[in-house]
Amino acid sequence: MNQLAGHEIVGERQIGAMPSTDLVRLWINATSRIVKYGFEIRYDDLEPPRTGTFDGLTITIDPDVGFEMQCFILLHLFGHSVQWVAPSLQGKLDDLQNTTDRERFLKALRDYEFEAAQYGMALLHEVGVTDLDQWYSDFVETDWKYVRHYYVNGHIPDWTDCRSTGAEIIEPRIIPVLEHRKVAVRFAF
Repeated sequence: MNQLAGHEIVGERQIGAMPSTDLVRLWINATSRIVKYGFEIRYDDLEPPRTGTFDGLTITIDPDVGFEMQCFILLHLFGHSVQWVAPSLQGKLDDLQNTTDRERFLKALRDYEFEAAQYGMALLHEVGVTDLDQWYSDFVETDWKYVRHYYVNGHIPDWTDCRSTGAEIIEPRIIPVLEHRKVAVRFAF
């Protein structure tokens, strides 16, 4: 992987430059609920290309990333955190971790990414933020194109080349019972 100069992460990392009032409302409500779910939220200087990390107990976001991207990363890493600490979901991670078949891995990766997105959407709805579904869904689709490109082509693409609008709305998925435990650190890039 090529070393990146900073947190620009190869291109613009925003979908629609949301109004700050909507982002602050999302941030305040989502962070409060994530803490109530038992996760710690932190800021830390992460080595590029990392924009956020999670370990089953803590969601960490790099403060150098733009605020709109921080909001997406928070929701998305919450969804991934759920996947790793919900006992009812542990079997779903097998193909992601243990397959050598490329197509099977890419399908498992897509399922993993979109399931995390569904938990993020559920969190948004739990806190009464129901008017940002298209924004979040567009971010999810853009992120999927970005991640898929990386795994298929072996390099991080320009974010703007992956940008999606008008994506299918992500359906929320009920957040299962969580049993917090430390897992291997995973990261967003």
